[in-house]
Amino acid sequence: MNLHQHPCAAKLCRLLAGLALLTVACAQAQVDPGMSPIVTWDPEIVYGGVGRTPTTRPLAAAELATAKRRAGQFFDVLKAVPAFSQPTTTATYLTSWAVINDSRLVEQQFVAYASNPRDVRRRADGALWGVMGGVHQLLFMYTNRAPNAANMTEREHSAFTRLVDVGGPTRGFFVQPRLVAEVGGGQLYGSYLIITRDGQPALAPAPIGTLLEADIAFQRKTIADQERGWAHSLRELEASMTPEAITARRAKREAHWQKETRDPAALAKRLDAAARTDEADTQRQRERMSAAATQDPRSVYWGPRLALQALEQQLAKLDATGRQAGACGWRDTAFHPGQDVRWAVSGTGTPANCLPMAQIRSDLLAGASRPDEVRIFIAWLSEDHCGLAWEGETRPRTSLRCAHHLPLLRGIDWAALRKSWGW
Repeated sequence: MNLHQHPCAAKLCRLLAGLALLTVACAQAQVDPGMSPIVTWDPEIVYGGVGRTPTTRPLAAAELATAKRRAGQFFDVLKAVPAFSQPTTTATYLTSWAVINDSRLVEQQFVAYASNPRDVRRRADGALWGVMGGVHQLLFMYTNRAPNAANMTEREHSAFTRLVDVGGPTRGFFVQPRLVAEVGGGQLYGSYLIITRDGQPALAPAPIGTLLEADIAFQRKTIADQERGWAHSLRELEASMTPEAITARRAKREAHWQKETRDPAALAKRLDAAARTDEADTQRQRERMSAAATQDPRSVYWGPRLALQALEQQLAKLDATGRQAGACGWRDTAFHPGQDVRWAVSGTGTPANCLPMAQIRSDLLAGASRPDEVRIFIAWLSEDHCGLAWEGETRPRTSLRCAHHLPLLRGIDWAALRKSWGW
């Protein structure tokens, strides 16, 4: 039966509307500074799934129960951290959710918040959650998620970073980040804390052969794009200098300039000067888009070609074993940026300024006996220099996020947290 046809429909609708308004009002009530009484499980229900990592399959009942238990245990650990449990001006809470990732493991996210209380609401179960667009400081932490290579690189060394976007956490190669400290049985770098179940570092040397092959492919594409673009530009340039085009351009200028240059002789002189400028500009463009006689590594033409030649010659000297050797990177100042990065085998005989290159181990998530086994824990510090402040080093770019992250990590009982993972 249609609800609107019921005799009591009007009263029922008014009652439902009133309850809805009351529910919204309660849900939107602001909170005072303080800590959430419980963990905020699955906050994406509140946000409508925004930003959620897709799950390859639904979690089994036992997997979901384990994830919820671990979320509660993590919250219990944070309750012992003064920076989390005793806030004076913010509202603090921990959100968590879990999915099955591409490695067929339960990947769980934990986000520790410190929010402006006016941007926080209380759910029906008592847990706190933050409104989108509010003022929040977030520390992102994960189990069974590999660190993102794009976040491992440091800004001052970005010229050496080589990334491969595969749809999930970005893989690639980067300058070996500085190891700041051993924390929780893992390694703290400038932008990540990484703890592995096997106790080994999460980073491994980057093979020189792969780096050379990547740069060779890049320079070949650069040259092909350059030649294709120049061929198109030259065709347009030559078309602009045909007798017909020159005549049409002179007529157009004459029609426009005769309004301001009324003397026919002066106008002709001005038109002739413009034609000579056109010819000179055309010649400069032809020269720019053709091979210069001198092979200058800083020229637009020869730069990428000489860089490609150097890379191909180096790769040709390496056998299959040599290509797997760890690499370091340095910059050849004879070339412009973009063609100046060179690779060498790490060790003796390398340039003094050669920086060791690293990659994230490919086996970090391998070897699990069941999907909900924890193989790795990571905490992302949101900026590439935050971890350096662990030992007191100050950085000009250190932000409020860093001031939120480090006290939490310092105060965590890592033995208790590792126990919750079954380690």
